[in-house]
Amino acid sequence: MSKHEYMEKLKQQLAEWENDIERLESKLDEAQGEYKQKLDNTLSELKEKRAELKVKFDKLEDAAEEAWEDIKEGVELAWDSLKLGFLSAKSEFMSKKKD
Repeated sequence: MSKHEYMEKLKQQLAEWENDIERLESKLDEAQGEYKQKLDNTLSELKEKRAELKVKFDKLEDAAEEAWEDIKEGVELAWDSLKLGFLSAKSEFMSKKKD
């Protein structure tokens, strides 16, 4: 996969995750009690991981074609961390009604 293809894949996934964050935030407005606190904490963690990924994404975008493979590993670690966070959040909050 070329650097350009990889960057496009990341951009698409980040846009999808932005939509997921918005959906979770809308649930937060309706949530109450312990459920609301847990959802708020999860959103904070996801936003932090998203910010970390964006920093690495920017470094990757600025990297020379020859050097991007070296940076790609760090991006993939951040990517995997955020992906796991979203999978967990989706399974816990996207299918549940508020308590």
